[in-house]
Amino acid sequence: MTQKKSQPSSSADATRSDATKFSEKFIRPVLRNKWLLGGGLSLFAVVLALALSTRTAFESLELKSYDLRFTLRGPQRLDDSNIVIVDIDAQSFDDLKQRWPFPRYYYAKLIDNLTRAGARLILFDVTFTEPSKNDPQEDQALARAAARAGRVFFAGKLEDITTRNGSPVMSLIKPIPLLLRNASGWASISIYEDPDGFVRRYAFFVSTEKETVWSLALQAYLGLDDNRADLSTGKLRLNDKKVPAYRANTFLINYRGFAKAFPTYSFSDVLDDKEFRLPDAELETDVFEEEFLPAGIFKDKIVFIGASAEELQDVKLTPFFSQDGVQRKMPGVEVHAHALSTIMRGDFITRTSFGLELLLMALCAFVTMLLVLRVNAMLATVITSLLLVLWLALAQMLFNLMQLWLPIVAPLLGIVLSYFGNVSQTLVAERRERWRTRKVFEQYVSESIVKSILASGKEPKFGGEKLQLTVLFSDIRGFTTYCEKRAPEMVVQRLNEYLTLMTEVIFKHEGTLDKFVGDEIMALFGAPVYFENHAEKACATACDMITSLRELQKRWSAQNEDYFQIGIGINTGTMIVGNLGAQQRFDYTVIGDEVNLGARLEGANKQYATSIIISEATYKQVKQRAHARELDLVRVKGKNKLVKIYELRGMEPLAAIEEDLIIATYTKGLQLYKLRQWYNALREFNRVLRYFPSDGPSRVYVERCLDYIALPPPEDWDGVYEFKTK
Repeated sequence: MTQKKSQPSSSADATRSDATKFSEKFIRPVLRNKWLLGGGLSLFAVVLALALSTRTAFESLELKSYDLRFTLRGPQRLDDSNIVIVDIDAQSFDDLKQRWPFPRYYYAKLIDNLTRAGARLILFDVTFTEPSKNDPQEDQALARAAARAGRVFFAGKLEDITTRNGSPVMSLIKPIPLLLRNASGWASISIYEDPDGFVRRYAFFVSTEKETVWSLALQAYLGLDDNRADLSTGKLRLNDKKVPAYRANTFLINYRGFAKAFPTYSFSDVLDDKEFRLPDAELETDVFEEEFLPAGIFKDKIVFIGASAEELQDVKLTPFFSQDGVQRKMPGVEVHAHALSTIMRGDFITRTSFGLELLLMALCAFVTMLLVLRVNAMLATVITSLLLVLWLALAQMLFNLMQLWLPIVAPLLGIVLSYFGNVSQTLVAERRERWRTRKVFEQYVSESIVKSILASGKEPKFGGEKLQLTVLFSDIRGFTTYCEKRAPEMVVQRLNEYLTLMTEVIFKHEGTLDKFVGDEIMALFGAPVYFENHAEKACATACDMITSLRELQKRWSAQNEDYFQIGIGINTGTMIVGNLGAQQRFDYTVIGDEVNLGARLEGANKQYATSIIISEATYKQVKQRAHARELDLVRVKGKNKLVKIYELRGMEPLAAIEEDLIIATYTKGLQLYKLRQWYNALREFNRVLRYFPSDGPSRVYVERCLDYIALPPPEDWDGVYEFKTK
């Protein structure tokens, strides 16, 4: 039983282990590599943009961008157009004083007049699908007129009807048989509207299960000369030329302009000849014979007959909907005219292929990624904005020059999503890096320095750089003996108390805590944030460390506890600074001979019984403010370079007696010492010791003077003291 119960747990553990291995091998490397992650985000942006572009709101937005391209392109000139329109407009209703539907002998008269005027084709966008309800003779008159004219095409349409069993079915509603027998043919005037109600496409033909019929515009084209249409391959070919389809059996209409782009004449004016009498005699002008015939307006023209009168409600929304701020629909008959114009000119608008769209979208998304990841945020934003504008300009240019519909919404979405995706990646990476930088540097420097590093955006280079800096070393005197006399817990407590206080002092003066080495402190000034007065800040830090230690010593003395002393060495020079170490682990630190000298100076305090020793390089930078005295000219073990060293007494004015004896009298004695005047020098050093008996440097020189009195140095003595230990 126990084994059976443990099996699911083991299986679950194995599954988790496999998931962890998969994450370590595949997912984490991608997340850590900004280029792989950026590529993945850009690819996702393209896929998401394509998915969103199929949503109704975005599809509608793309259609509106398509309409805008017509507006930006503007109307096209049609000076040589062979298409004219006879419009059943408001004037016709006013002139004829008739209600709809008009008597059909009006249309018979219209056909006769257009035939007299030399019309090439006559096409009706008015249906005669039922016999006349007024007078059967009207149908006869219309049929005879069509037969006399030849090349007259009547209109039918596709409608939804309900069968006896209640199911809907599409049916072609044809003109009455009498007209069909006498006309050249008939065509469908059904117009497809997009979901937003706009007409942008036009059908080549309409079909039912039983029959297929050409649309009015295509029928008009086939009625001209020897034009041919072929559907045998499943795709329409006109005169052996493939026609670019948009959706199913439709094509995009290349609209020439706003309403009335084609020459348009009122229905009543075309009827008005000497034989036809208008009800209002005052309107009688015989305009057809007086103007239209002499001008040859209809000669060799393709004439569409349709309605624009509002009461007939045959007006459509098209890309040229708004003209000079006025919204104006286009009569349905003009849609047929624009469709025919597109077919005749062959300038079909073609939607770019999905493959090309996908390629261009991916290219733009990845270019956006490169911009975001390689240049600064402001420049990336500007260039990405220019990329968006460039795409818009390219789309408009292709539309104007090549009749290409290059999508706008999906590509722009892809660019924007790629931009924000990669910006988010960058922000997350920067935040993670800032957090890492803060965690790393807050161990070494004060909060203000950390903020300066983060604000600058420049992290010290891995591998280092050369800078002139100041380094400070501090060590506890006799710490080994101190530890041997106390319990480990007490040692750790005292050491932590001391190191905490010293760290606060270092941070107070904007120093960088390089490291603790046991009881030793190493601090750096001028990096990672550089400041000119790094030597001065280091010296001020050293003085404050001594002052703070005195406060600790008082507190420990009050607790009847022993205390310790420290020595501090400071040097200024060119050092290598940076994140130094292995790729797996490194520390922010400094290296170089100048660093080593700083460490040696700290140790030299033991020989001179001093607290703070600074190098000549440091002294030169702080001498205007520092109160110091020259200690010696020394040669460090292992180096030939001579170094003049100084004891730093303070950064603030000293007491008068200290200034007089420790500085002035001592300096006089040192000058005499260099001149080999041992007795005179001895007198000055003893004068200092009379008032400051514990002054270490004076005691050192008293001992040297006595040694040289007993055994003078050689004639080539240069006054240099050589450190015997590191």
